[in-house]
Amino acid sequence: MPKARRRDEVARLEAELEAARPFLPLAREISDDVARLVAYGGAWPDLLEEAIASVPQRERLDVARAVFDRLPPDQQWAVLERVFGDEEIRAALAAERLARTASSTRRLDVDDVPLGQLLTLGLFREGDAGAAVGRRPCSTAAARRLALRRIAGPGTFAVVEDVFNPDGGYFVTAEYDRDTWLRERLAAHEVVRLGALSGAGFEPVLHAGGRVDVVSDSGTREGRLHLGYAMVGDADVFAEGGSS
Repeated sequence: MPKARRRDEVARLEAELEAARPFLPLAREISDDVARLVAYGGAWPDLLEEAIASVPQRERLDVARAVFDRLPPDQQWAVLERVFGDEEIRAALAAERLARTASSTRRLDVDDVPLGQLLTLGLFREGDAGAAVGRRPCSTAAARRLALRRIAGPGTFAVVEDVFNPDGGYFVTAEYDRDTWLRERLAAHEVVRLGALSGAGFEPVLHAGGRVDVVSDSGTREGRLHLGYAMVGDADVFAEGGSS
């Protein structure tokens, strides 16, 4: 075999081994459980259920994500939701699905954020926002960070925090300074709707690089800043593949 071809083959095998490495301990555990079940004979359905339930949550989530990545798109969600019924896994997969959609469209429909999920928005001056899209957590020039918890109601959130210059990398100007932020700061626990104002009204959609507007009991507020990143849970929804 020519040297170049042999190197390619070795590289391919090493890549496959590295991809499988996280699942080797789980595979050994499952293999041991199967051998134990065969030895027991009659009671194997109950023991199998017990074995599956005993797999650590983190490893089960890793397996769920690995399966998701390898299935055809039309089968991914139906199979995973049927096999992995845990609420934590369902929530993580829902966030992953939302992130992938937002990544490909460069828009986030806030109605689709799962109930109870944390949404974190990095807001930038218009000229800085474009360079920040998809770079979280690399970008530190956010003028403002909003963290909100999804609650019941169309595109409705409860404010967790509203922070000025959260990473210390924002170059403060008269265009947007601390006094400006204080005038539009959202109070903790305030209930708001997020989206974009246009001639057609208020749309519950956030666009990468676009302005972030807010509706609350005190009225509609047109944002001064633009969206550089949006995190649903731990996923940067505008990054390639929906991950940070």
